[in-house]
Amino acid sequence: MDSFVNLWSFIIQFVNIVVIIFMLNKFLFKPYLVYLHNEEIKRKELEEAHLKLHEIKENAKKEAKTIIDDAKKEASFIKSQWETLAKEETLAIINEAKEESERIKTKAMLDIDNERKAMNSTMKEKILEVALLLNEKLFKQSEANVSFIKKNAWEEII
Repeated sequence: MDSFVNLWSFIIQFVNIVVIIFMLNKFLFKPYLVYLHNEEIKRKELEEAHLKLHEIKENAKKEAKTIIDDAKKEASFIKSQWETLAKEETLAIINEAKEESERIKTKAMLDIDNERKAMNSTMKEKILEVALLLNEKLFKQSEANVSFIKKNAWEEII
């Protein structure tokens, strides 16, 4: 009977183990394997997303570098244009100043000529007056040789 008990004990133990394995398989192992499978899929998706993000980041860096290089080139071009424009403007201002100085010089020369003519005219009149006064004192007549003095004085002075 001992062997029978052992056999029944063995069968009961076997059934218990089968039930435990079945239960573990159904409620623990399969859900856990499904969970692990889902986690692996999520991990792969995250890795792919990370790679895409890294790729996007690299593309953005390249694009930013391109934009910065283009901006530098454009800034350099604008700077050279402004320098050229400034030089042209400087030359225009210098030329305008030269023209203005020439106009002022010409006007000053005309003013000097007019002033010289006015001074000559005034001096001729003063010289004529002095000559007439001298004539009057020398000849004791105010009208002696007046026409001669006026005629010769104007010809000599001119």
